[in-house]
Amino acid sequence: MTACTSLSEVSQFKSALAQVTPLSRRRHARRLFASTVLLALALLLCQALLVGTAHAQAKDYQIEVVLFENLRPGPAAGATLYVPRLGNSINVTGDKAAELGYELLEDPTMLIDHVDKIKASGQYRLLRHFSWRQPGLDDKAARGIRVYTGRAIKVFIPEDYRQYDRFIPASTGPTFENGAREISTTTLSGTLKVRLGRFLHLDARLVLTDPETGRSYRLEQSRKMRSRELHYIDNPRFGMLVRIIPLDT
Repeated sequence: MTACTSLSEVSQFKSALAQVTPLSRRRHARRLFASTVLLALALLLCQALLVGTAHAQAKDYQIEVVLFENLRPGPAAGATLYVPRLGNSINVTGDKAAELGYELLEDPTMLIDHVDKIKASGQYRLLRHFSWRQPGLDDKAARGIRVYTGRAIKVFIPEDYRQYDRFIPASTGPTFENGAREISTTTLSGTLKVRLGRFLHLDARLVLTDPETGRSYRLEQSRKMRSRELHYIDNPRFGMLVRIIPLDT
């Protein structure tokens, strides 16, 4: 690996120029000025190469997701309402998403055959089919995208909800002892986060709420993903299909 010239080396040349005796200063000045210019140009070139290399190594991915509900579910634990913690997740159509390189894609097609089978099955109901593009970012830099679909539901959560790191208990009325706040959620809500380490990973934190029964069904998984393969993630009440494709940038 070729080492890049640092700004400190340029500063050293400037310091050396100041220490030259008056009689030889002009001669040294010309030499040092030329050397300083060459070093500065080398530094700029090296920085440009590093930026170019970073962009060349960065790879974008297309993630396509199909969310569905099981209309004939098996037994599921829990009779409590929940809403998911959103953390530092982003709206995939928002300004922050665009700044980070996330983009919602129109007309997803990779899983359209599976969508048609779900619609025709009679056992499952399609909740949402969508796709987005994002860079391959590590766990610290990657953001979860927010998922909302279905009808709006008004619920109450504890005033001190920050004590809950993943799922927040909710209620149809302000029944919490230490105060409650009213919020709006949807039939399906949560986050999906794709991150890149040694392998691709998908972190899913989703809640399906039945407003008629006042029950919520949680799905939380962290799954290692192989690109191009179809992945199936579910619980007794709902699930999703996921495919991730690397894109040429």
